[in-house]
Amino acid sequence: MKKFLSCLLGTTIVASAADAKTLVAYFTLTGHTQKAAQIVAEVTGADLYQIELVTPYPSEYKAQTELAKKELQEGTLPAIKPWPENIGEYDVVFVGSPVWWGTMATPVRTFLKSGVLKGKTVIPFVTHGGGGADNSFTDTAALCEGCQVNTDGWSGYENMTFGLKKWAKKSLDAVSK
Repeated sequence: MKKFLSCLLGTTIVASAADAKTLVAYFTLTGHTQKAAQIVAEVTGADLYQIELVTPYPSEYKAQTELAKKELQEGTLPAIKPWPENIGEYDVVFVGSPVWWGTMATPVRTFLKSGVLKGKTVIPFVTHGGGGADNSFTDTAALCEGCQVNTDGWSGYENMTFGLKKWAKKSLDAVSK
């Protein structure tokens, strides 16, 4: 009945965190964000989806950073591989990204702007090399039109995951309130 009502009203109604079908979508270059995503999925019982580029970034670090910075400066949204066909079934999507120049990585920006998350609860988390989350969480809200974005995201330095398990559980539990 709840799902029928939510379709009629055009909203997502989740009775409890246990009822929420959850996905963790992430992009990684160094493996730090992947590690965090795996922990979030484990704690929440979520499915995992790795956001991947159609044309991968160059393997050489300097070339990677130059291309990524150019994409951000020009507002380029690089093509990503297709997301799961069943993405419409998810109520909650944790979205993980490295922080690039104060915001989400461009492949994650492509995913957020795609419209595929419209009507879903989106919970961002990031890994960074020392600059913190900066504008990542507010940018997620701006990029993901029609989404309910929890801007109280989690931020971790490189591969450190302090507080991640507690945050992930608390964030998912808050969806049902």
